[in-house]
Amino acid sequence: MFVFDPLTQGLELLAKRDLQRAETLFLRVINDPYVQDEELRQARTYLNDIRSCQAGSKNLDFDRYKKLSKKTTLSLDKVYELLADVYFSDAETYVQLDAEILRQTPHVINRLKQIKISDIIARDKLFQQFEKQGMQAVRRRLSNFKGNGKSQSQVDPYRWKTVFRKFIEVINPILLERHLELLEYILETSEIQLLDDPKLTVLTPKYKWIIESTIKTKWYLLRSYFFKARSEIEHQFTKKEGTRKYWEEVKYKKIRIFEKCGFHERHIQKFLYIDKLNYKTLEEIHQFALSHNLTLVPRDVSLALRGVNKAKDHIKERGGCLMGARREFQDQLVELGFSTDNAYQIARQAKKANNHQIIESYKLALQVARDEIYWYRVPPRSTAFQLDIQNQCVKHLSTVRIHLFDRGRLNKLLLKTGKSLIRRYLVQVYGPEVVDLHCYFRLETVHQYYKLKFFQYHEEGYPSVSELIKISRKEFKPMLIDGFNTFLKKRRLTVPDKLVQELEQHKSLTEWEDPQTTVEEKILLRFWFLMDHGVSITQGLLNKGVMEPGADLLEYLRLQDSEECRI
Repeated sequence: MFVFDPLTQGLELLAKRDLQRAETLFLRVINDPYVQDEELRQARTYLNDIRSCQAGSKNLDFDRYKKLSKKTTLSLDKVYELLADVYFSDAETYVQLDAEILRQTPHVINRLKQIKISDIIARDKLFQQFEKQGMQAVRRRLSNFKGNGKSQSQVDPYRWKTVFRKFIEVINPILLERHLELLEYILETSEIQLLDDPKLTVLTPKYKWIIESTIKTKWYLLRSYFFKARSEIEHQFTKKEGTRKYWEEVKYKKIRIFEKCGFHERHIQKFLYIDKLNYKTLEEIHQFALSHNLTLVPRDVSLALRGVNKAKDHIKERGGCLMGARREFQDQLVELGFSTDNAYQIARQAKKANNHQIIESYKLALQVARDEIYWYRVPPRSTAFQLDIQNQCVKHLSTVRIHLFDRGRLNKLLLKTGKSLIRRYLVQVYGPEVVDLHCYFRLETVHQYYKLKFFQYHEEGYPSVSELIKISRKEFKPMLIDGFNTFLKKRRLTVPDKLVQELEQHKSLTEWEDPQTTVEEKILLRFWFLMDHGVSITQGLLNKGVMEPGADLLEYLRLQDSEECRI
């Protein structure tokens, strides 16, 4: 007799007064490492009854055992509760879910071995039952959570799919092992009726060959083979590809790759059921990605459906190796001074038609820094400034010009980069303790910096911090004009009218000028910059055109683009 449920079958034998065989089955239950506590208690009770009867100390009511055997039905509630337990566990990653399922599965192995799997269709129906009833168990527990005021509101379909497919992957070998044991028992006893098909009454040589071949392939029985000619099904047992077993093995191989690459369950479910996604193709692009120290992303797999080379090109691009026009654009950016990473990010994301806009905006930003060096005191090749501009290019791509020039971002970046120079100058004038003043944030501005420059070159000493802050732009305007005129008179200088007109009409791209800005201030700003770098202001210097808008003061001073300005 093939044993599915030793406890129930033991009761049936006990009802038939077959004490010895019943005792063997109850001992089997007791010795099972995966037995449930309730079943263990019952088996010990029945075993004690048998031994008491054999010792002559007790009379058994065999009708009672007959009724008990009829009442006993196989319950899979433990399986459904296990699925719910794993779903509501703290496990989040695939590895954690694997560990949680492996930890809890031994509690239901005994129950799983009691299930009779006669063929592949019976197994599929069982899995459908597990999925349906397991989902109901999760929903019941979720409704209980709502009643207790807990936050979870609805079932996460992708978490459920992950839990269920992993559970099926673990229990399938257990069910297969029991199924093959059943087929071996049928071969030994010729009890083909155990397959529960009324058309199969006698184990014929053909049927025997089908069962033997199924056992040899280590897979589930396909009942349809019994009703086909031997010539039709012979090649099915010798096929290595295209069988149901093959496709299930391929599915799990694909899943392992997806999980290694950290795919979300949404993408796993999407790609598993696409016939065009060949496993060899998936394995090829996975190995290719690993060779570039990368893992696959969903986009790589989608492109593989259109061709392996497309997927490989995309992987190369993600690895920093662009192709074609993008590669040329990346090289152009590197030549301009972009870092390798920033050049790669921009070239990979930007559309070809917008490449020139990014390059022109970057060049123009550096040119503005060069032209307005007398105001911002930021060299165009300053590392911090360049990095800020590059980050803007990465962030905004083709719209970077709008953000830099139309929305005033370039002005803010130049002022931010120049704060370190202003800080050093304030420390030089007022001492290190100036940075600890509660009003320091009002001192560390470009306007306060140039007020101090005015006092440095046009007055006998510096004002105190409070006096400096109290001087408004409106009050500073006449002071500048007086200081300018005195400076020209003292040095016997004459500013050409043409230069005055050009400076008056010229407006910076960053629009740093305010209503109080005068031509005199613009000229003094240039004077102060040159004087800070040791240049004496003479009439010859004025006549050379060094003060004209757009004149390259850095070139005149022969300073490097990356060299810091003097304070």
